[in-house]
Amino acid sequence: LVNASGGWDPVYLCDPKPKGPLNRRYDAPASVGKINYAPIGIDDASLGLDAGSSAYLMSNQQFFEKYAASLTVLNGVDMATNNHDGGSRATWSGRLAEGFPSFGALVAASRAPESSLAYISSGGFDATEGIIPLTRMSSIDALKRVAFPNKLDPNDPESELYHNNNTAARIRKAQEARLAAQLDQQRLPRVKAAMNELMLARASDDVLKDLVLPGELVSLPGYQLGDLQSLQQQVQLAVAAFKAGMAVAVNLNLGGFDTHANHDVDQVRQLAKLLAGVDFLMGEAEAAGIADNLVIMMGSDFARGPGYNADNQYGGKDHWSITSAMLMGRGIAKNRVIGATTDDQLALAIDPASLALKEGGKVLKPETIHLALRKLAGVADNELATQFPLAGDDLPKLLTG
Repeated sequence: LVNASGGWDPVYLCDPKPKGPLNRRYDAPASVGKINYAPIGIDDASLGLDAGSSAYLMSNQQFFEKYAASLTVLNGVDMATNNHDGGSRATWSGRLAEGFPSFGALVAASRAPESSLAYISSGGFDATEGIIPLTRMSSIDALKRVAFPNKLDPNDPESELYHNNNTAARIRKAQEARLAAQLDQQRLPRVKAAMNELMLARASDDVLKDLVLPGELVSLPGYQLGDLQSLQQQVQLAVAAFKAGMAVAVNLNLGGFDTHANHDVDQVRQLAKLLAGVDFLMGEAEAAGIADNLVIMMGSDFARGPGYNADNQYGGKDHWSITSAMLMGRGIAKNRVIGATTDDQLALAIDPASLALKEGGKVLKPETIHLALRKLAGVADNELATQFPLAGDDLPKLLTG
């Protein structure tokens, strides 16, 4: 689950518009197969980067030429809000109001309820509502400290230990007995749930030792690429956890999209970083032999627009509720666009049966997307999903064709 935190601009990505009040960066949309995109070039000068930095980024043209044949693009998605928290909840849980777990938490709890590493998050909306422990982690070094708590230096295979193995076993046994006694005396459901999560996490300490982490982390030059470096390190952790069979869902997160000013530079730069991160993810997944089992969803709080909040070159775009999402991977229909927006960025309706544009049809909404996601993941009818019902339109072929 790849989150563009702050509100991305689909007009500069997968829902392009003619040059004018919504677009000041390109002359006309381009296309690969059935997918239109915004053909914005990237270079160091136009993105305000140090010399050579743009070589680490990925332009729209590069991304769509490489991945359009694998993509489903959803345009004209009505978030019904321009509030960051509400939009993030809706994008990743399918519900605007509080109280629902993220899709990552739901599918992890359904698929691997006993795994302490089933759901990893590096940011974005990751509420679990108590159905699965959350591993909030973006640093592999930090994870090594968790995986090898008895080592003085978890990065050193030959590191000395804090306690010998016999002493460590006695300490663990004492911890388990104390926690069990406290749990037996506890009557508050939320406290008992938290204590159960702690017991589960401690019981799974040894499992983390089987996690093969990369010996060398991605390192990019200069502070301007620091957030991309963080995203790519998040990818390294995610792929390691997937390959080990421990993780089911991972939140990857990149910020910097809340471009109320300097939109034409900052938004384009962050989109190019996001696409580079997804491309890196696919490369790492291929190298690990798990790409064929991976499903990727890219989304954001909402969109930006319509138009600019200032006439000068430093103008920004404000929050706008009509947005887009992109998906690729196992089971996702390929080379397809569902939904659209008008030239003034209003959502167009679709026919629920054919999914073609149709006046008087249904406008795409987050709950509709999540109903389709649940079916794709095979969790739509399980007990957890029924505890968190969604009221959207059921479009069975929305993602799978």
